[in-house]
Amino acid sequence: MATDRSPRSERLTIAVITASFALLLALWAALTPMFQAPDESTHYNSVVRLALGEGWPAPGDARVTQVVRAMEQTAPSVAPADRPTFSELQDQHPGLTKTVDQMTQHPPTYYAVGAVLLKVIHFGDLRWDISVIALRLMDCLLVAPLPLLIWATVRRLTKSPKMALVSAMALFAVPELASIGSSITNDSVLILAGAVVAWLGSRILTGDLRWRTVVWLGVVLGAAALVKGTALPLIPFAALVVLLGGRTELTWGRRLLRVVVTGGVTALIGAWWWLRNLLVYHSLQPSGLDAVRPGSPFPEGQTRNFGAFFNILWNGLSGTFWGQFGKARYPMTPILVDILTVLVLFGIVAYGFRRRTWLTSTLLALMPGIYLVSLVAKSWGTYGHTQGIYGVQGRYLFPAIVAGIALSAIAWRTLVTEPRSLQRFGRIVSVGSVAIGLYGLSVAYRAFYQQTNLGVTPTGLKHLFYVTPVGRVGLAAILVLLFVAGVLALVRVWRTCAVTPRARAAAAAA
Repeated sequence: MATDRSPRSERLTIAVITASFALLLALWAALTPMFQAPDESTHYNSVVRLALGEGWPAPGDARVTQVVRAMEQTAPSVAPADRPTFSELQDQHPGLTKTVDQMTQHPPTYYAVGAVLLKVIHFGDLRWDISVIALRLMDCLLVAPLPLLIWATVRRLTKSPKMALVSAMALFAVPELASIGSSITNDSVLILAGAVVAWLGSRILTGDLRWRTVVWLGVVLGAAALVKGTALPLIPFAALVVLLGGRTELTWGRRLLRVVVTGGVTALIGAWWWLRNLLVYHSLQPSGLDAVRPGSPFPEGQTRNFGAFFNILWNGLSGTFWGQFGKARYPMTPILVDILTVLVLFGIVAYGFRRRTWLTSTLLALMPGIYLVSLVAKSWGTYGHTQGIYGVQGRYLFPAIVAGIALSAIAWRTLVTEPRSLQRFGRIVSVGSVAIGLYGLSVAYRAFYQQTNLGVTPTGLKHLFYVTPVGRVGLAAILVLLFVAGVLALVRVWRTCAVTPRARAAAAAA
């Protein structure tokens, strides 16, 4: 994926980092109690509905089934060996609950793919928890390429192999991403799509003006748009990249044609769904929760409190971006979260937009910027309509995480130029990111199995071994492989960051 030929040792290092991240996702999939990730039960419910051939109701009309409700209720207390098959549990708990399954507000694409997987493994004849872990592992595979895409993007933009590898390691500092990416959610497709769009965009901005790159950009955008409405903010980013990329090599007319082709491919594959919504429901994305959150505007003389809104916005976005687990009930310490948020924002604002990189940086900032503005606008509007502040979730920014990390890499590469400083920076970021990732795992483990007790007790471990669908042996195997791969990745990046004699000589000459 790199522009220029990368040394074999560098390719091996990014392969080890990617393998470590994939194993981390698998660990989260095994560690998180079933249906304790955000909206996981309704995502699963919608996959099962299609697997059973029960169609795709209009937004707000679908209901959670009794069998899924029974799974949620028995998951914490019934050992895997004692869990019935899906078909047996469905026979015991037929019918629907009154709980709305809002997922039919999305296109059915992700759920159809999950349904195919369930049919392939004959999920009705298996223990019901096998279908849950199978769908979680499917999402792990979707999110696993992120370190590789970060490396390729940052290497292309900064021409620095060291910064590219360190940037890939920085992904471990966002435990919430691993938690969400290992759960059953259509966000996994959007996270991967956003990463690929950022990578393709970086190629266009650095001189890859081939038509196939433009067409592939449209294909990825279209596929993402056929999964979830949160793909739509990727479209203006891609349009501007195609329009401004190659501005010194291509005429305005040729660049406009490339934008039209990208948009046409996007519309043909997936954007048509949203035009259909306008025709059928008179709304770009009709909400599946309108009946649950009816309008309740502020009484006359009262209005929205901006201070309260901003406080919830800051805490909610930052907390659920870095790590707030178990349906956002178990947060990492706010001190760490605030420090990380301020450091990232400071680096980007202070050093990300220099004369040499201002266009690239501005376009990269556009992707998370559009997501942030649309999220804030929607939450602010909902606040006025219902008197409640909803949807303030940092995980909604994850489709733009590769663009954000690439922008941070440009900023810190501008700030850290001296070889020794770059060596220290790379090692601190790599080790610190792994430490934060381990801390996030500890917060989740202690919350789920130790009642937030600081220690690791036999009782907590016994509870984990009792409920995890992969069993004691499976969990131990994941842990051993993750430890080996993680240590190897750290060692290789640590050595990569070392100052070479050539760099030392160049610094001395300067």
